[in-house]
Amino acid sequence: MENTKTAISVAENTENKKLGRTKLSRVYGKLQKGILTFNTMVIMWMLSSVTAFAEGGLGNEGVDQFNNVIDFFATWIGRIGLVVGFVGAIMFALAIKNDDAEAKTRGLMTLASGFVVFAVTQALDMFMNTGA
Repeated sequence: MENTKTAISVAENTENKKLGRTKLSRVYGKLQKGILTFNTMVIMWMLSSVTAFAEGGLGNEGVDQFNNVIDFFATWIGRIGLVVGFVGAIMFALAIKNDDAEAKTRGLMTLASGFVVFAVTQALDMFMNTGA
């Protein structure tokens, strides 16, 4: 038996098969995108359609407990910020002694970041809801 298929006919067959697959994959991709869009819209509609109000009951006990926990953590995080600032000051002083420019920059950045953390914890009243 002789092989009657030439290289050109084989290439045309594979090109036709690839063309069919690409059309099908484009349709499938659009279908997937449409389903994803529809599902996202339904989920967003479900999440945003409920309004709940809580009245009466226990009062502000939960808010007070939450504020106490936040104050406790803010106090300790502020103290840690001061320690980091102190470490940055020591790093900067040692860098001045050794005349190392990169170490000076690192020390100043550490010093500044420690004091920024401390300042944010001291300004906590700006960020917290007092429950009024």
